Amino acid sequence: MPCKPETLNPSPIKDAQFKQLIELSPIAAGIQLDGEIIFLNKTGINLFGAVNINQLLGKSLISFLSSTHHDTVKKQFQSLLIEEEPFLPLETKLISINGTTIDVELMAIRFTYNRKPAIQFSLYLITKRKKMEEMLFQAKHDWENTFHAITDIITIHDKEFNIVYANKAAQKILNLPSSYSENITKCFKFYHGTKCAPEGCPSCDCLKTGVPADFEIFEPHLNMYIEIRAMPRFDRDNQLIGLIHIARDITERKKTEEDIKKAKEELEMRVEERTSELKMTNEQLREKIGERKIAVELLRKSESKYRNLSKEFHTLLNCIPDNLLLLSPDLKIMWANKAAASAFNSNESELSGQYCYSLCCNVFSPCENCPTLKSFISGLEETAEIITAGGKIWDIRSFPIKDDSGKVKNVIELARDITEKTNLQAGAMRSRHLASLGELAAGVAHEINNPINNIINYAQIMIDELEPENEEIDIPMRIVRDGDRIATIVRSLLSFARIRKEEKSYVYLHDIFADTLSLTSAQIRKDGIHLKVHIPAKAIKVPVHAQQIQQVFLNIISNSRYALNQKYPGTHENKILEISCEKIMTASAPYVRIVFHDRGNGIPSNIIDKVINPFFSTKPNRIGTGLGLSISHGIINEHEGKLIINSIEGEYTKIMIDLPTTDIKDEE
Repeated sequence: MPCKPETLNPSPIKDAQFKQLIELSPIAAGIQLDGEIIFLNKTGINLFGAVNINQLLGKSLISFLSSTHHDTVKKQFQSLLIEEEPFLPLETKLISINGTTIDVELMAIRFTYNRKPAIQFSLYLITKRKKMEEMLFQAKHDWENTFHAITDIITIHDKEFNIVYANKAAQKILNLPSSYSENITKCFKFYHGTKCAPEGCPSCDCLKTGVPADFEIFEPHLNMYIEIRAMPRFDRDNQLIGLIHIARDITERKKTEEDIKKAKEELEMRVEERTSELKMTNEQLREKIGERKIAVELLRKSESKYRNLSKEFHTLLNCIPDNLLLLSPDLKIMWANKAAASAFNSNESELSGQYCYSLCCNVFSPCENCPTLKSFISGLEETAEIITAGGKIWDIRSFPIKDDSGKVKNVIELARDITEKTNLQAGAMRSRHLASLGELAAGVAHEINNPINNIINYAQIMIDELEPENEEIDIPMRIVRDGDRIATIVRSLLSFARIRKEEKSYVYLHDIFADTLSLTSAQIRKDGIHLKVHIPAKAIKVPVHAQQIQQVFLNIISNSRYALNQKYPGTHENKILEISCEKIMTASAPYVRIVFHDRGNGIPSNIIDKVINPFFSTKPNRIGTGLGLSISHGIINEHEGKLIINSIEGEYTKIMIDLPTTDIKDEE
């Protein structure tokens, strides 16, 4: 039981040293009195994700813990305060202020603070330990799976010839019992069928000398030839504690060796018989050698001519900028030009023998609508557009090569990357559609504006004619409110659809957010996304093109919606999009930082530096053009700001936009 502080009567110097020790401790430590946190050291403040202690004072420690442990911790804290029962260390999860979940170990003791029972708690970060435990478990699991997957007989022995562990192959072949115990699993009983170790056994010598042994024997008990490898086992003090025994069935190999030996003897006899016949044949060959010399000379000249033609032909093919492949009937690459080798980051010789669909599309079977396969079947030239898993679009043409009988023996495949061309066409088409849609939306908005104003005016007339205490006045007041809401949406739509060319002007950030959210809030609600907006109450002005910044916000919100819908197709408590805004100082200049934080499927680390490149998109082909973030990045740069992307795959994406602002007060 811990001592009570007032009984210790520490000196002021020691008390100050104790406080300094607690503050500098790398372990989070704090005090909870009457269910509320009243103290937390610097390490604890950082662990909770707080800026200072004021954000945590008055709150309960239990509210920051995993909900699965709320009741347990509450009961144990009550027992600790009332009955002074010890609090056993508890592994749980701490949910920081910013929503980050952290693995911690909670410990607590009771002590007296200002003559009242209080709880002193400590939180030890165990994230690394948890990961190490998972890695150790996985390593053991992988080792056991590998050990039992080996088809050789593997047994582990102690110094008394007992089998202490065996893989599944050994258990089956040696017919081992399900449990291992001394005097029951002696190795010689199951390997040799004897009651004691056989004399001269190299494996037994290994247990005495500590030197590995390799040998082959025929074992009558198992009725097989086996190849044995015995390796000594040592403990950490380098003391011999047993051996590892690996046995492989080589019966088939021995039989094959015997068959080869017999075949060799028969072959030697036949060679002797054929030698005499060959002598006569040699005489006949000498007569033909002269004739062949003439043919060889002619062939050499033809070969030289062919080589020259071949060099010219290869030079011509290597100059072609498109990918050229010569494919066999099983779609293996027999030859490739330099353009194809460069496209696959390899050289021509390394491509030979590889399957084209494995290299081009990263799949394990031929692509759908493969023109090369069609050419092998039809014997005609074929064309197709193939879309790879990486989103590239290839225009592929195949040209069959036939033998003398008219059968297709090979196909030449010509491939051209038309991704950029297709994306440009899709982008242009989308731009035309959006322009038409913008004109139509502006026209519809104008048409809506007049009748909605009339509706508001008529409702206002009804309000003016009714007495304030009349209950029926609530209906026209609702009509006015909903009419104003429709008018606001129409105004935002007209503002975004209107093409503006004016210079930058100081605009309230609230107004840009209001116009943006009026256009997107309905879709966000429809998707089941929880929208959290944190904008300071004090108005912030930024020198911008309001329409361009609104375009950036709309694009980022669209990307966040897509990521959240991919991760959570329906409703979910973690389907959250947070938008926050705060003033910061960067390089002695005032900036405003806008953060869009979604808990969607995130961006893989290997492509996060590419997402702002034009035409790069993680969305399926023909769904995204890959231009949204590129255009947004350009707009923010033109406004002398920064666009920063921070993401962890499968967890979240944060997009931070820093825009210059001003502290100049309104001139009104």
